[in-house]
Amino acid sequence: MSGLRRHGSGRRRIAALALVVLVLLAGGAVFSTVNHYLNMINRIDPKDLVVVPPSQEDFEEDEDTGLTPIDPEAAMLSTVPEGYSVDEELLNFLLVGQDRRPGEGRQRSDSMILISINPDKKKVAMISFLRDLYVTIPGYSDNRLNAAYVFGGFPLLKAALFANFGVTVDGCFEVDFDGFRTLIDQIGGIDIELTAAESERIGKGTYEGMNHLNGKQALAYARIRKIGTDFARTNRQRTVLLAAYEKVRTKSPTELIRLLEQALPILTTDMTNAQIYATAFQLIPIVSSVSISSYYIPPDGTYYDVYIRKMAVMLPDLAMIRSKLVNEYLPI
Repeated sequence: MSGLRRHGSGRRRIAALALVVLVLLAGGAVFSTVNHYLNMINRIDPKDLVVVPPSQEDFEEDEDTGLTPIDPEAAMLSTVPEGYSVDEELLNFLLVGQDRRPGEGRQRSDSMILISINPDKKKVAMISFLRDLYVTIPGYSDNRLNAAYVFGGFPLLKAALFANFGVTVDGCFEVDFDGFRTLIDQIGGIDIELTAAESERIGKGTYEGMNHLNGKQALAYARIRKIGTDFARTNRQRTVLLAAYEKVRTKSPTELIRLLEQALPILTTDMTNAQIYATAFQLIPIVSSVSISSYYIPPDGTYYDVYIRKMAVMLPDLAMIRSKLVNEYLPI
């Protein structure tokens, strides 16, 4: 009898060991599959990052707009105090769009949208930072915020956002306009309500009211400049993102895999596979239940339209904006 018990116990141990091996193999297969997809995303090796030397910095000059010129020395910018930190509990990702034509290198960032996520509270804030903000660019002269990207890529843009606004960016994702158009087509287009003026700008096939836009039309909508100010343009960009999110979250697993195969090669990021995997692990359980708010920087009453270094820019009250971010905009 004792021998039979020992024999049965051995079989159970073998079965348990086999189960562990199967679980490990399955886990390895999943990990391998995830890595396969994540490896489709473009990465820029820090060693290969092209940086514009400070001695070669430039300023996108505007024609005289009638604004009173201000001496750069008189534009006092209040950067973050030493030790400043308010967003440790948040996951902050920056979406960067740029107007890059085929064959061109990195351009100024045309759009910069911070996606700030509080996984515990299931809250998300989409915050557009306007490109014409006149800010401190670490290591360079004060300039438009969008100059940081062309001068030093993701690292310098992240440094500029922290130096001026106290926002810590965990990772960046960049897509050019061709890629944006492709992404919208891959999800089957998006539904957007257009005004008569917006429809006229987009052109044939659209009308005032709710429209189903393809990639080309969605890009035209997001790039409209002649209707309203740059604030309205960034609002349209956030509207497109929200519409795309609503479309994607209803996709089946099979559709999502097909979408990943098309979308990931269009993206460029500074995040590693491990970082993306860890982030996804936190976010997947809350994707279908988050509440999303939409904002822009600078808010009304926190900036002046000025003419500095022959540029028509927005001179921000950075201390006031940081207070607005902490107390109202970030999902803290």
